[in-house]
Amino acid sequence: MLLQKFEMHENEKSINEPGQNKKERLGQGDHLGPPEAHIPIVGVMCMDMAQSLNAYYDNGHWLSYLPASYIRHLEASGALVIPIWIGRERAYYASMLELVNGVLLPGGAVYLDDEDKHVEKDPNLTNLCVQSVNYIYELALELNVAGNNLPVWGTCLGFQLMLKSAASAAGAAGAPMMRDKCGKIFDAKPLQLEPGYEAARMFRQLSPEQAKQLESVPFACHQHRFCITEESLVGSKMDADWHVLATRTSEEGKRFITLIEHRDHPFFGCQFHPERAAYEQLFAREDACRDAHTREGIQLAQYFAEVFVDACRRNPNRFDSVEQLSRHLIHNWQPVFSGQFNKANWLEVYLFPKDVDYMRAVEN
Repeated sequence: MLLQKFEMHENEKSINEPGQNKKERLGQGDHLGPPEAHIPIVGVMCMDMAQSLNAYYDNGHWLSYLPASYIRHLEASGALVIPIWIGRERAYYASMLELVNGVLLPGGAVYLDDEDKHVEKDPNLTNLCVQSVNYIYELALELNVAGNNLPVWGTCLGFQLMLKSAASAAGAAGAPMMRDKCGKIFDAKPLQLEPGYEAARMFRQLSPEQAKQLESVPFACHQHRFCITEESLVGSKMDADWHVLATRTSEEGKRFITLIEHRDHPFFGCQFHPERAAYEQLFAREDACRDAHTREGIQLAQYFAEVFVDACRRNPNRFDSVEQLSRHLIHNWQPVFSGQFNKANWLEVYLFPKDVDYMRAVEN
């Protein structure tokens, strides 16, 4: 077994333990001072097992994975991370969103509809993340509308699924066709900031010099074949709710969104991978984003983690106890060294079986 064996829960009872009042929960940083000083806990949703990983790691045993780069990207800005499982009931996600201070939806490569599934290539491919994102977005929207600040960040596929869920939640007729084919894009490029980007919450702390660097340094790592265009946003009648901050034009001439934020709620999305600049220096295969691994590129990419983690600091959720938090943290699992293989796209990944759960409470 590549994953450490622990005694797991058989259900989600660990999330809402009896006899604990939410208002009486111990803060995971209350002893540090004011609310903005507490350590933010970010939930990172797992992703359906990648086809490239199945080739190396016991095909059929693992259900989901998380690249370690997302974890380190967030930790470098002061957060702690817990994994959020895919393929669970809505109640599970509702419980998790009462504990975490924010949620990151990562990238991946899954089919969105059953007719797109290439079962002849890999019968173990799943798309559990699609419904999981729907639940997470619906619940996060409900919380924010009610005045409970809960940030959500979507990267690459996570960004696409977030907007698809947003379109569905808004009742947009074009929700199923939200994303377009934009050609194979695997490289690192600067951003193309859109007029009015300065008004965005995301860029309130951005200096003029940083803005110039964003548009000149190739830090934004693109690894995708699909994209979302402004036309799709307008067609879904979502342009009034979402502020497009940056775009890019593909070699085929298709202009697509690379950076976006919600106008009213702390929802952010990017088509590129900020986490890859500092934490995915591939060496066993061609590194399409090698131009991003510079000091300037890494600093610019980390800016976006800082924005998101700072937004998470303003969320009031707390775990009930240090012991409860400890059982949920990603540190209970160990990543595997996938970067040694010439088809793997990540240096290290966490692998999770279908029945994975959080650690069982230790009886004293």
